[in-house]
Amino acid sequence: MNLLIRNIQLLSNHKSFLLGVGNTRSDLWLLLHFKHLEIKDYKICYQRNNGIHQRKSTVYPKRWLKKRFNTTAELLDYLYSKFYDIHYLQIEFTNGWAIKERPQISYNIYTSSTEERDTLINKLLFIAGLEPIDIPNLKLNISYYFKATGQPYCYDDDPSPDEFWSEQRLSDWKKLAAKSFSTREENLLPGDHPVNDIHFVSTYINDGQAPF
Repeated sequence: MNLLIRNIQLLSNHKSFLLGVGNTRSDLWLLLHFKHLEIKDYKICYQRNNGIHQRKSTVYPKRWLKKRFNTTAELLDYLYSKFYDIHYLQIEFTNGWAIKERPQISYNIYTSSTEERDTLINKLLFIAGLEPIDIPNLKLNISYYFKATGQPYCYDDDPSPDEFWSEQRLSDWKKLAAKSFSTREENLLPGDHPVNDIHFVSTYINDGQAPF
């Protein structure tokens, strides 16, 4: 079973969070809950896709959307009328909020206060059919996953870096991650393949660019 919301992670500025969904290219339902907000600025990378009516040899270029919209509702009405694949999406709102797509599986959502963050999280969980959670008890930068029954759970207590970390904290984290990666490599069994955590983290932090 695919849940509308798969996981959540509180970011270290205490006002923002990561929300994991199935596929950000198609799961634009989330934006409906921002439809009343006025748009200050946005970046959207799209690619035309005519589906079964498109020749296999036809590949349309990826482009930046340049049309102007006053509200999220206007933007969604426009996107729903087009045969577009969305490769990157970032929206800033006039109330200080923002939403930024992470590579095809999640969104970073930015609010203006801890109270606004907590209210929005439980509103989205309710809409997704999940129970409210005790947000103050969640640890920062830890991914918590959902199931149909019970409270969210995590696989480990290893924090993931975010854009609000200081350079020193990020540098210290990378050193520890590199040491851990080296230890796991030494313990690999014949035929096992190592996972490059450092490369993953670099991609994780330095997102925000369209995949051209």
